[in-house]
Amino acid sequence: MRFGPDTQCTSRQPVDRQRKLRADDVFTIDLGPVWDGYEGDYGDTFVMGADPDHQRCTQAARDIFAQSQAAWAQGLSGSALYDFAEELARAHGCSLVRETAGHRVSDFPHALYGKHRLAEADFVPGDGIWVLEVQVRDLERPIGAFFEDVLLRSAASSGGAG
Repeated sequence: MRFGPDTQCTSRQPVDRQRKLRADDVFTIDLGPVWDGYEGDYGDTFVMGADPDHQRCTQAARDIFAQSQAAWAQGLSGSALYDFAEELARAHGCSLVRETAGHRVSDFPHALYGKHRLAEADFVPGDGIWVLEVQVRDLERPIGAFFEDVLLRSAASSGGAG
């Protein structure tokens, strides 16, 4: 979980442990439940209050995920998918954090079993096998947003983001 300016940080970057969630803030939650030894992965960003930049940045991550998932369903490779997402981020007044690169669904913990990065894949990722991670940073303010879920064709064909 990350609050305010820490929403710009990747999962490997340190955060301010003294930072508190404010009444008018943005925060991310990244969940990695484990079922029968297999890791799930889902993350989203939420807004407290009515700050329009918090709302725009949060919606940008969700929209970029949904549009990228739909583009993936049309046959984009992993690396082309992140190039596509990078262009979308700029249109939302954000930059894409490419270090947050997506990964294979795997045994827990996924990082132990492979260093596969979706953003570097030169092939079209398989359905239900890859997690698309979208992290953006606002171009003007010290805030970010995050959305991740498994790439699924059924969700992409229906226009859903999850």
